[in-house]
Amino acid sequence: MSVTFFKNAIALLKRLKRDPVDARFIKHNKRAFACDARQQDEGPIVMMELSSMQSAHIAYSYLANVLATENNARIIGYVPRVYSSRWKRLAFKIAKLLGLSYLGVYRSFGATDFLTIEISDVQRQKARRIYDEVTSQLGDKWDIEALTIHGIWVGDLIYDTYLARFNKPTVDKTNPEFQRFLLESIELFVFWEDYLDSHDVRAINVSHCVYNVAMPLRLGVERNIPVFQTNVTHVYRMSKKNYFAYNDFFYFRERFAALPEEVKTAGIAEAKRRIERRFAGEVGVDMAYSTKSAYGTSRHVRLLRESPRKKILIATHCFFDSPHSYGNNVFPDFYEWLDFLGKLSEVTDYDWYIKTHPDYLPGTMEIIEAFIAKYPRFTLLPSDASHHQIIAEGIDVALTVYGTIAFEYAALGIPVINNSLNNPHIAYDFNLHSRDVEDYRRLLLGLDTLDFKIDKQQVYEYYFMRFMYNTEDLFFDSYDNTIEGLGGYSGQFTPAVYDKWLEEWSPDKHQSIVSAMRTYIQSGDFRMDYRHYGREFSVESIGAKS
Repeated sequence: MSVTFFKNAIALLKRLKRDPVDARFIKHNKRAFACDARQQDEGPIVMMELSSMQSAHIAYSYLANVLATENNARIIGYVPRVYSSRWKRLAFKIAKLLGLSYLGVYRSFGATDFLTIEISDVQRQKARRIYDEVTSQLGDKWDIEALTIHGIWVGDLIYDTYLARFNKPTVDKTNPEFQRFLLESIELFVFWEDYLDSHDVRAINVSHCVYNVAMPLRLGVERNIPVFQTNVTHVYRMSKKNYFAYNDFFYFRERFAALPEEVKTAGIAEAKRRIERRFAGEVGVDMAYSTKSAYGTSRHVRLLRESPRKKILIATHCFFDSPHSYGNNVFPDFYEWLDFLGKLSEVTDYDWYIKTHPDYLPGTMEIIEAFIAKYPRFTLLPSDASHHQIIAEGIDVALTVYGTIAFEYAALGIPVINNSLNNPHIAYDFNLHSRDVEDYRRLLLGLDTLDFKIDKQQVYEYYFMRFMYNTEDLFFDSYDNTIEGLGGYSGQFTPAVYDKWLEEWSPDKHQSIVSAMRTYIQSGDFRMDYRHYGREFSVESIGAKS
């Protein structure tokens, strides 16, 4: 073995070194959780994806133990990706043996073994046969997106993983890089298919419902295995009806209609107040991860040309970050969406403007600038330009696939067209929603005669349901206060969150969460919420979230 190999292995092991806070959390878990079924070496299994996100470990510990108890099963942690190098595999084996890093945390709440993905020669051969069969059927990007294997939809997972891993804005099926990746993805599918067919898996927890890490989800759901996506603020159960977490927006209107009148009134009023705080330039209102506001005071000389033409704003998305977060859109990725608009700009008499989010990711601007060069009717606005200035200067319509600008601009009286039926605003009429490419084209070509009325009460109702009614306080007494105490959103992904949890923990709180988790799992509900704790959302709940 080379010197480089050993240096890499040692460096990784140093990163796996246990933090003193980890040790306190591990000691606590060993006292808090006990499940005799964990001692089994065979039989039913609860699979928990291995994740380094510390705050999620709090939720995982409860979900895993309730599932193990309900199913008389042992808990197994699994690595969702194939280790690409020998030194990573060696380091994992050492970490597994010694219980280092988050493997020790998983052991502390009951994991008895850890599974890594090892593709056998037989599985590689099987994957090659599937690859040869499916590649002959892939005509365009929509075909890649729609790809199924043995009747199970995985094309969107493969599509988004490729964009994210290789930092690509779109897919080229003729690219050898993509072809190799497609084969690798099919190998992963075959591994999980074989594993689930040969083991008594009673439940699965995944970190994401997108990317290739969600392949066990898709396969599990089709086998009627309960599959969950869990973190410290949300617990979802996936089904054949819904592969995606966070899609409860489809039910917002009917759930709002069932609330007591006093909750509706107070919720609408508080939603309006919070939206106004956003528009005043306050950062992080119901978006703890945000670091910049797009609604500050005007910072630039005139941005939009003075002309009688319709003025269109395209609010772009990150090209690499899971276009299929909520399901399929009209276009298979954000690059194809923007290219369609570029072509349309050449045959319309509109003024077209593009604006990125203030927090755009590296690599985004280079792609946008290439579009500007390709389609000269596009004008790029500064990323820090205030939407207040853009609206004051006369923007007529905003375009997004499913971004927050859809409700923000609606609240300011500007029509927005969503380029997806799987968008968070779909239950309401304060936006327009395109069904397909031709419907989108028709809407855009008809903007000169567009007569669209916005009901702002619907906007406030949506905001209440999206950001307030769906509580994030499933585990912490106040998630918002916890994040503030950790110094910001990223603090929850450090061991410091364990100490915050231990400060709040009590035997009564523990039993309350266990009982609520059991009620939720037995209910079969899509999302865990207050009801599983035996409570209802109230006017006081709104005040607690202010």
